[in-house]
Amino acid sequence: MKKLSLLSILLVGIFGFMTSCSSSDDCHECHIALYDAAGAEVGELEIGEFCGDALEDVESAGYELTEVTVAETGDTLQPGVYTDVHCEEHGDHDHDE
Repeated sequence: MKKLSLLSILLVGIFGFMTSCSSSDDCHECHIALYDAAGAEVGELEIGEFCGDALEDVESAGYELTEVTVAETGDTLQPGVYTDVHCEEHGDHDHDE
């Protein structure tokens, strides 16, 4: 009986540890939003998957593009920091800045 109780406590502890770690490493695909002259979003440039603190950083501080890139719209994006970053299924940010 004592072994069963220790095993139960160990399993509950392992489960708790695993679920707490997975929620802090929440990962989402992100992109730089591209707008036309009227302010409507017309395309995007995928920048990859971000997790945890990196996800929060890219949404709040922006993404530093380090090379010239052609987006799906045919627009050429110059190196620099882009702040119109959107990450899928992650609603803790405001893009109206």
